[in-house]
Amino acid sequence: MTKWLLRCTRCGRTWVLEVSFDLTKLSNGRLYHYCPYCKQNTFHEVMKRVEEDEEVRTAELMEEKG
Repeated sequence: MTKWLLRCTRCGRTWVLEVSFDLTKLSNGRLYHYCPYCKQNTFHEVMKRVEEDEEVRTAELMEEKG
């Protein structure tokens, strides 16, 4: 499984999504998915692939941005 940092285009919050495919292959760089913060389906920008050691720091940054 690969982890990706996504940013909701509606609320701007970032979060990590774990999927089994390469999101860089999306033609427009966006994914329509459920946002756990907006509580609805919205477009998300694919920010970057998250390595295992980055995941903890990414979660910390997400909390700081609140």
